[in-house]
Amino acid sequence: MKIFSAAVFAMALAGCSGAMTSPQTIGPPNLPPATAANVQLQTLDVPIGQFPAATGTLLTGIRGNLITGFYVGSGGANVAVTYDQNSGVWTPFQFPAATSTSAYGPDLTTVGFRIVGSYTNFGSKHSHGFLYDSASKHYTNLDVPPGFCSGGCNETIAHSIYGDVVYNVVGNYDSVESRNLDGSGYPATGHAFLYDSVSGAFKTIDVSGAVSTTAYGIWTDGKTTAVAGGYTDKSGTHAYVRSLSSNKEITYDSPNSLDTHFEGITGAGGPGNYNVCGDFVNVSSKRVHGFFLPIRNWKGGTPVIVGSVSANSVYAHTVIGVYKGAGQTNGYIAQIP
Repeated sequence: MKIFSAAVFAMALAGCSGAMTSPQTIGPPNLPPATAANVQLQTLDVPIGQFPAATGTLLTGIRGNLITGFYVGSGGANVAVTYDQNSGVWTPFQFPAATSTSAYGPDLTTVGFRIVGSYTNFGSKHSHGFLYDSASKHYTNLDVPPGFCSGGCNETIAHSIYGDVVYNVVGNYDSVESRNLDGSGYPATGHAFLYDSVSGAFKTIDVSGAVSTTAYGIWTDGKTTAVAGGYTDKSGTHAYVRSLSSNKEITYDSPNSLDTHFEGITGAGGPGNYNVCGDFVNVSSKRVHGFFLPIRNWKGGTPVIVGSVSANSVYAHTVIGVYKGAGQTNGYIAQIP
């Protein structure tokens, strides 16, 4: 569940770096009452001087010093970007021949980084998953096999990646077209997948009994791989973290919410210990709120409400995401105490 769509919510990476920029502090974005008083948000948008056609910035992933996302350009098409926190440099990139590219999850390797996301071609609403490797400068198409869907699949979105020489990717697929050109807005029958780089095979990893399952984040500690996302059943939409290596899992529903969804996950001291971020919709205001939740020994701790924002990804205690302001969608970065 990406709360923000691109309207709201053939360059290689190596040769397209540009201007340096740094975050700017913004006021509390209508923070609901919680422990968020110590959370300071900073706006992090692509610089207009480098990207004059940009009408909005959406930050979607973070690992180490690398942040990924995309900006909304002319005609509503997305252009994927990376942001290096050390150098302050933004770098745009696009899946070859695609008309719109959205970067979601990065991961650092010993020789560079990999990024996963989705792209669309001219005149099509069909989303295709992709992987980019900075070392080889190679793009790989990541579409689930047609046999995974009755009548064939036309939606694959890769959300998160973890691993160095050997890696796994998680995301979503469905046979129903997305409602938006950028691939956001999942139908109710979405499925979660795991892609294994060793076998080159896809596997469905739906929550048992769910009508719809999403997989938005992945983290591995040794031989334990955990996936975070959300699932929908008869009682609503719930956030989850589950181990793919055992039967350990946690389901979380934010108090007084219509639905809850985890958007990102990071390690916090070994298997069963994670920091996650996500979104919930308040039952009274119907507003989206981002939050941070520590999980220790497979038990949820005290949530920190980030604000009236979407919390899309987390690394250690750093959360990134998007908010609405000044008539457009903006990126932000926040440090959680």
